[in-house]
Amino acid sequence: MGKQLRYLEIAQIIKERIKNGTFARGESLPSQKELSEIFETSIMTARQALAILEGEGIITVVHGVGTFVAAPALHSDTISLQGFQNEMDRQKLKIHTTIVEKKYGAVKAELNRVFRNEQSEFSCLVRLRTLEGLPVILQRSWVSFENQSVIEEYTADKSLYQLFTERTNIMITLGREIVSPIILGDEELGLLNITEPCPAFHSRRISISLDDKVVLYDEAFLPGPYVMMASSKHGRNNKFKYIIKKDGAMDPLESFNDPQLWEDLK
Repeated sequence: MGKQLRYLEIAQIIKERIKNGTFARGESLPSQKELSEIFETSIMTARQALAILEGEGIITVVHGVGTFVAAPALHSDTISLQGFQNEMDRQKLKIHTTIVEKKYGAVKAELNRVFRNEQSEFSCLVRLRTLEGLPVILQRSWVSFENQSVIEEYTADKSLYQLFTERTNIMITLGREIVSPIILGDEELGLLNITEPCPAFHSRRISISLDDKVVLYDEAFLPGPYVMMASSKHGRNNKFKYIIKKDGAMDPLESFNDPQLWEDLK
């Protein structure tokens, strides 16, 4: 294999060793010099391999200390970026979370498809997010039967992703999200306290573990009058975020000139 691809091969080998427990959660990895000797390659190639794993949230580099297999106590950024409450905190929005319902033992064909499981039962956490008393987001989060305790233990002051990682010791390394425009149904309108038919964003998101299993499925309903999405692309980097205003007074064209908005998306 050519040297250009050697770092990808090394990254994959280290990933497999983390999967099989050779390197445990929170454990220190060999140094770049040691890895270069183990794999009979250059320090630069070893560094590139570690950069791949760090970018995937699998390892954490603590400058001046060492490189570690990611663990909740060492590496919460990956989890935090996926949590809605964490994102709202970052935007300094005082979002209040109310638990609407916890459902257990659901059997749904579409969930089997999402979780790539032919037959299973699922548990669901239904939450309502309010901004100064105004309902702005309705969210449903699903886990498979074996992780039901996460739903049972959840309280409104917690991050579901943080709790999930702490309780299951499952490392979430990949998230995929699809956002579609919809007209809210009667159930969603009622929970969001909206009386007239309303357009909304419908976000569907899966969280995937290190061993390529879907472990969380979220869907969120974000009413159009209060929510806007902004995206910034710089070179190969592309970031987006939800913007929420309770009075619905958002001018998309004026937002292009809002330095605060784009500063957050650098």
